[in-house]
Amino acid sequence: MLDVAGSPPPAYANGHKDTVGVPSKSTVRLAVQFGHHTDPASPYMYHCHIPRHEDSGMMGPFVIVRPGTENQVPRTLPGAGHGR
Repeated sequence: MLDVAGSPPPAYANGHKDTVGVPSKSTVRLAVQFGHHTDPASPYMYHCHIPRHEDSGMMGPFVIVRPGTENQVPRTLPGAGHGR
């Protein structure tokens, strides 16, 4: 975690995490490193653990692509948005 609402994170938030607590009505900045595997057909997901936040943009897919191929990747993933 880089910062919480523009301030350094508390000591307990330092180190590697797979889940990040975000205080109510605040923002956090993260530094994330992924492996070398790239596959635009297999997205990773980010999400909030509060189900009602799904439709407010707090859940979604993202893909890891090779540098220089960003414009070659479809912007809509197969099956995305079904039922809506």
